[in-house]
This record gives sequence, structure tokens and C-alpha cells, in this order.
Amino acid sequence: MNFSPDALFPEPSGASSALLKGLNPEQLAAVTAPPGPWLILAGAGSGKTRVLTTRIAWLLQTGQVSPAGVMAVTFTNKAAKEMLTRLSAMLPINTRGMWIGTFHGLCNRFLRAHYKVAGLPQAFQILDTQDQLSAVKRIIKGLKYDEEKVIPKQTTWFIANAKDGGLRPRDIVPRDELGRLQLSVYEAYEDQCTREGVVDFAELMLRTYELMRDNAELRAHYQRRFRHILVDEFQDTNKLQYAWLKMFSGRPEETGTSVLAVGDDDQSIYAFRGAQVGNMADFEREYKVPGVIKLEQNYRSFGHILDSANTLIANNSRRLGKTLRTDAGAGEPLRIYEASSDYAEAQWLVDEARQMHREGQ
Repeated sequence: MNFSPDALFPEPSGASSALLKGLNPEQLAAVTAPPGPWLILAGAGSGKTRVLTTRIAWLLQTGQVSPAGVMAVTFTNKAAKEMLTRLSAMLPINTRGMWIGTFHGLCNRFLRAHYKVAGLPQAFQILDTQDQLSAVKRIIKGLKYDEEKVIPKQTTWFIANAKDGGLRPRDIVPRDELGRLQLSVYEAYEDQCTREGVVDFAELMLRTYELMRDNAELRAHYQRRFRHILVDEFQDTNKLQYAWLKMFSGRPEETGTSVLAVGDDDQSIYAFRGAQVGNMADFEREYKVPGVIKLEQNYRSFGHILDSANTLIANNSRRLGKTLRTDAGAGEPLRIYEASSDYAEAQWLVDEARQMHREGQ
């Protein structure tokens, strides 16, 4: 079910009118949507970062929530910093204590606060990708496995993918001999991390999820605390991240938590690392979303580009559906260049840019 923007937002008044100034009707609908679960289908260049930050500012300014009652999650440190910067510019508040950050950043914060319950030392260390690979190499060597058969990098991926799927070694049934060997490395790796009091990035997510799942008191505390949860780039969430969200929000009809998920199913390109674009449709069904708000006004491209993009993505299967449009005019006609390789394509682009620069464009 889709909503008409005119049916959703109230007439802004007082201080909030200045905050909402310049938003188009679609953006205004997303920013001022009443409490509850909402799915925002945001096309490329449609101003979704502005919508997210303005939504938070509007909730705070209208007294619907305190800064401590908001959690906003995104995927990159750059995006999180951008949200905090914009929010600071909108309202005279200290954003440093707010729970706005990446999935892993917020999990790190959570585990630092609850390290004892999580079974971690207070100053636990986080292994980066290279640290993790080095640890796996040592374990493979210690188990006297052939590195040409049990390849360290692939085994590291095996462990990370298992954790992203919420799987501990006990949950995995190997399908072949290689799987059995990789599973034994995973078991030894877990034991070593526990002894040394270290975690990797995937462990931050999994340990937080398990702690919320298994500790009713902690789960109830955070479900009471966060009245509004906002998730950016929802199309890139994996199985564990979606399960993690459910732990913090609970069932909205029971907890009263408002969850706003923003995503674009046409930009889901991270299936290779576990992203599940189907989470968007699952969210709409499981959270009983009353309607999908679409951001289709594009501020980045001209008409010819958008028309071509809309025609291409119309062929995607199981998409939720939207059509980008612009007021910027048609722009230059598209040119098609078929390159022999990615390098040749890049070289062509560089040559074109240099020629445009020489012509004073």
C-alpha cells in the first residue's frame, strides 16, 4: 500500500516550519510521518540523508522524543558523521552522546557498556581484517593443515559469513571434507579469541545480538529506551543485522517503538557479502507497515539519464517499484561507449574529462 504525501503530513507551525522549509511533498511526508513502522523507498539522489536527519531533528524539536531515545544506524563512518554534522547544524544540541553510527560502531559501544555480561575484558581489542587473517593462518599451521587446501583467506571468509548468518560452530553441519576442516579452524579461532579477549568485526554484531536475545532484562531496557529507530541503506542489511534490529525494536505493537527503514531495492549490489534485499519486503510484512513512502524526486541527474535508468531497472524482478523524475530538464542525449575492459572504460572517461576541461567546461 502506498500513501499520497498529502494524506500524511500536517501543516507545519512555529519553529518546526523553518526546519521543514524546502522539503518537497514526498520528503515532508517521510519526515513528519506519525509514530509507527515506516518503509521509505528512496531513489538515488532523492535526498534521503536530508530526510533522515530532518526526521530526527523534527522529532526532537516537537518534543516527541529526547536525544537519548533515538537510535540511527547506517553503514559507513562517513555517512554517520554526515548525519551528526547536519543534525548539529539544525539544532543547538550536543550530538556526541546520541546513538547515531554504524552497525559495528554501535555494537562496540553496546559491548563496552556491558562487557561483563558479554564475557569480555573491559578493554577488549578489536581485530581488523589483517589481524584476523594472521590468526587464521597460525591456527591452520598449528592444526597442520595444507594451506593450499584450507586457504587462509577463504577460511577467514567462511568464518565471517558464518557469523553474519548468526552461526556459531555448533550450528554448522559441514557438507564436505573442506567444510569440516574450515569448521575445525572456526572452532579453534573462537577458542583463541576467547582466551585472548579479542573480537573481530563480525563478532561485534553477533555478540550484541546474542546478548540481547538471551538477556531479557537488557532487552527490555533498550526496547524501553529507544522510542525511535532509523535504519539507513536497509537494502544492504544481512540476515544478522535484520535480526539485530528486531531485538532492539521488539514488536512495535507491544513496545511502541517507531522504526523507520530507508532503502532502495534497485541499488542492492552487496549480495556477495550477505546483503538480503528481501529484508525490505520482510520488514514491510513483519512490521505491518501501513504504507510505503516513495522518494522519487531526483536532484542529481538530468531527464535522459533517469529515463534510461528507469527503463533498465524496470526489468528487475521482485522490486518494490518506483520511477525517478527530475525538474532539471532533459540534459544532453546519452552516448553509448562499449569498452573492451574496465581499464579501457576508465581510460575513456579520463580522456573525455580532459577534453571537456580543455574546452573550458
